[in-house]
Amino acid sequence: QIYYFQTKSNQKKPPIEQLGSFDQCQNIFNEKLVTVNYERIQYWIGQGASVSRPLLEILGISGLLPIHPRTYITAWRKR
Repeated sequence: QIYYFQTKSNQKKPPIEQLGSFDQCQNIFNEKLVTVNYERIQYWIGQGASVSRPLLEILGISGLLPIHPRTYITAWRKR
């Protein structure tokens, strides 16, 4: 799940908003599915929210942000 929390220390409390979901199980086409609410993510980034590295990689692959350098490294190693 992709959530917005007020602060990193408050992650034991309920999240403020769900911004998307991530299904780690692969489908029959060997794909992992991600749903992202781009409008809300852009809103929270504009409000100064920090974004975790895994989410930065997902947003880079989806085209919202530039591709994260770690994505290039992972692709190079798996080729």
